[in-house]
Amino acid sequence: MGTFQQIAEVYRQSKKRRDNFWTEYVSRPPAAVLVYLLRGTSITPNQVSFLAISVAALGAALLIFWTTWLGLITAGLALQLAYVIDCVDGQLARYKNMASPVGALLDFMLDEVKAFMVVAAAGVRLWRTSGDVKFLLVALGGLFAAACGITLTSFMRRPEYLEATGAPPLLPATDRGGFLPPPKEAGAPKSLSPIALAEAAGRYVLHYPSWFLFVCAANRLDLYLFAYVGAHVLYLGRASLIILVKLGRPARQS
Repeated sequence: MGTFQQIAEVYRQSKKRRDNFWTEYVSRPPAAVLVYLLRGTSITPNQVSFLAISVAALGAALLIFWTTWLGLITAGLALQLAYVIDCVDGQLARYKNMASPVGALLDFMLDEVKAFMVVAAAGVRLWRTSGDVKFLLVALGGLFAAACGITLTSFMRRPEYLEATGAPPLLPATDRGGFLPPPKEAGAPKSLSPIALAEAAGRYVLHYPSWFLFVCAANRLDLYLFAYVGAHVLYLGRASLIILVKLGRPARQS
């Protein structure tokens, strides 16, 4: 079997069953090359996760300190590289049969830290290049909304909450900060309701690696900041409403 065929086999064995288009067809193929190179080494998925956040930190620093358009493109490429490396940790874990609950939690936690860094760095860069303090305020509000949303998501995944509300177990989403219901049975029709379409759009916006490079190429980092923060605010409102409805009902009289 040639090298290309071996890499293709690594890709097939290590990719997730459910993924978005950008991750499956843009980020995971180069990640499979790195998994192929690492397959015989002692490097662990957790070490790859730490490398990914280090590269993301570099991208965030480039956003802040290299304020030209070329600097924006370079920062975007660095953040895309961080996302490819972030795909490697999970693929390597699946390929080496090293997946673990703590590794998944570490990956989730570092994903959130990376997102926080990008939002903060984008707000600072936009303030530095425009002098408008509103970008700092929007970024600060976005960090608050994202942190609250993560807290509510973690709460809604707790077995105590699921037992109290009778909700089905939630699966980790392919985007950060969200959650997914159990998969539908094969052949089940997909919902095209306005709510389903809005949720799909929200998941796309929250998965910023899918479109971050495009706003960098257009030199419109402000579009990323407002759209990403807005999606988090909407998600926070949705999760808060769900919890309020499920746990705020009046107690039944015996």
